Amino acid sequence: MRFHAIIFALIMTNLFGFKAHFQGDSLKGYLGDVFTFGWEIQHDQQSKLTFSEIDLEGTGIEVLDRKLTNTENGSSLLFNAAIYDSVGIYTFPSSIVYLENADGMDSLFLRGPDIEIASVLTPADTTFRDIKGIHDIRMPINLMIVVIVLLLLVFAYLIFYLIRRFKTSSTPAYLEKVIVPPEEAHIIALRAYESLKRSKYVRFEQFKEFYSELTYILKQYYENRYLVDALEQTTSEFRNTMESMVEFDNELISETHELLEKADFIKFAKASSDELESGKALNKAIELVNRTKIQSNQGDNT
Repeated sequence: MRFHAIIFALIMTNLFGFKAHFQGDSLKGYLGDVFTFGWEIQHDQQSKLTFSEIDLEGTGIEVLDRKLTNTENGSSLLFNAAIYDSVGIYTFPSSIVYLENADGMDSLFLRGPDIEIASVLTPADTTFRDIKGIHDIRMPINLMIVVIVLLLLVFAYLIFYLIRRFKTSSTPAYLEKVIVPPEEAHIIALRAYESLKRSKYVRFEQFKEFYSELTYILKQYYENRYLVDALEQTTSEFRNTMESMVEFDNELISETHELLEKADFIKFAKASSDELESGKALNKAIELVNRTKIQSNQGDNT
């Protein structure tokens, strides 16, 4: 858009020296162009200006910026506006400016300018042309072949599904689910002690770790074997538990407590140990398991 700077004065009213002169660039352009226009308002510097609200709803005009600045002779009110809807003539809404000073209040009516939006299309662009006929597009693959292949795939899947369902329904009930009974407590414990025996704790003098695992396995065995909460109890608490049960005799209680107490000194009091002592402790734990395990001739009860 080419702007032609023009300034023309339109005196809206002249009440008590209160004047407004319209100024602006060319108000003819295209969609999206920014138009700048406004009014030079003459008044004394002690006056206070207020403006009525401008209602732009339904006008198709969008105000991008509104600026009021003081000038030597009064104030300058400038608008930057644009139109994005369609071509035609748009009238910017009028407004009223109010002046208040020591002499009282006065007002001016500011008539909004007309903005003309022209089309960017040339006459050739607006010429109507005949509608072309339907173009026959030949596909490289015959549609009927594709449909047949899809039907064959669906049919093959149905056959596979029916065969699989028939095999499932004909499988004997005793083969559908295999229930593996849980291992007995002493088998779990003895396997864990065998693994501890092959560990490198003693070789590298990691006695705290060795005794921690040894006592964990023993307490876990008692927990699984007698259904007591051994792992959550201290050595003293577990001794009290053992003493309250008829399954444990005094010798078994004393040997278990002695082994657990010795392990506590090494784990928590940093007592010393050696390979010989650790081997004896491991053998004692294995002996305790073997003495209390469920015997084959005892059935399921102890």
